[in-house]
Amino acid sequence: MDGTLVDTELAAAKAVEGCFSAWNHRVTEDDANFVTGRTWEKALEFLFSKYPPPVSKRAATDEILETYRKKIETDLIEVPGARDCVRDLAAEFPLALVSGSHRREILTILDRLGIRDAFRVILGAEDYPLSKPAPDGFQKALGMLSADPASTLVFEDSAAGIEAGRAAGLHVCVITSTNHFGHATDRGHFFVPDLRGVNRAWVKALKLPANSG
Repeated sequence: MDGTLVDTELAAAKAVEGCFSAWNHRVTEDDANFVTGRTWEKALEFLFSKYPPPVSKRAATDEILETYRKKIETDLIEVPGARDCVRDLAAEFPLALVSGSHRREILTILDRLGIRDAFRVILGAEDYPLSKPAPDGFQKALGMLSADPASTLVFEDSAAGIEAGRAAGLHVCVITSTNHFGHATDRGHFFVPDLRGVNRAWVKALKLPANSG
């Protein structure tokens, strides 16, 4: 979802940078690059180990997430073509959403876009054990859809997400316009700037590699 349907990566980064700045810590660009694409738990575990907050980790986490929620409620940026793409694909293909965000944020955003009902499976960070780049979330979604990895396409924007998709045996299409932190994306199979023009005909015209691992 983040970086593929909605451009929330900058909002997340600003929430993190703002809170840590208030705690007299400066989060580096490399740190922001590392946490992109991972679950909040994994990202904050990494950041708290480098920049211990002056309050409990639970309180710090709550403050960061609340700051992030306020940002996306007031300034939600849709990836161009996202709604039309999802609606068109859902008419023929079973869709799953696997996100490192929590279900609360996911459902809020999908309802804002009016596309929650287009997904047969919705998994948030609390629904699978290991964060991307581990393939756990994708593997769970595949099982719930009874889908064959070799005929499944995933849209990603981060290095962690691309590696998770490849580890699950999926074909990975990279959204390039939301790559704000210069992630290495060369491990993707296909590349599009956004979702304008991505529809059933576009998917059927893809020439899938023999092995996506």
